[in-house]
Amino acid sequence: MKNLNRMLCIAALFLFGITTANAQLKFGLKAGLSLANINYDGEDGDETEFLPTFHAGPIVEFGITESIGVGTGALLSGKGFQIKDEFLGEKFTSKANPLYLQIPVMLQYKNNGFFAAIGPYIAFGIGGQLKTEVAGETDSEPIDFGNSELDGFSPLDFGAGLELGYSFGPVRVSGSYNLGLANVIPKDYADASGEKATHTVIGVSAAYLFGK
Repeated sequence: MKNLNRMLCIAALFLFGITTANAQLKFGLKAGLSLANINYDGEDGDETEFLPTFHAGPIVEFGITESIGVGTGALLSGKGFQIKDEFLGEKFTSKANPLYLQIPVMLQYKNNGFFAAIGPYIAFGIGGQLKTEVAGETDSEPIDFGNSELDGFSPLDFGAGLELGYSFGPVRVSGSYNLGLANVIPKDYADASGEKATHTVIGVSAAYLFGK
């Protein structure tokens, strides 16, 4: 965690330096479809499947050279997983869809429309739902973020992301992969059980950028 905080502080200073020294500044909006799952490391557990969800929010990009830049933003990012199984002859689906505010810091490369970006992210849990669907009935409850055994998810997620895409003027389409590195099982339960779970998200996005 100390290394992550140090990395984010360095990135913030770097971005501040770019904004004051470079005029290649673009703002935009980004949104798209996410397929979220979880990597679980424990003794027991049902097989999880990808959960369709979304990501959306404002982005900003700072140009360093004509081809190299840095991008960040504040994205609402759905994560989680779903489990489909059968109990007493009834098929059921359980879905965990935590919602995070995700802040990436991505080193970007652009050339003749081609776009590539890689870098870390940090995300803060802000909401979401746990849902169970069985026999045509749906039961749901809000997700609690915290570190106690009664909470659903840890409040903090961080990891690394990779994005590839192509720009058509101010419009960019891209595909992305985010690999979580934080254990999102609440700390008290994780310490007692030795279990670990990390988020993984595949995304398809469209962004509109405007600026110099």
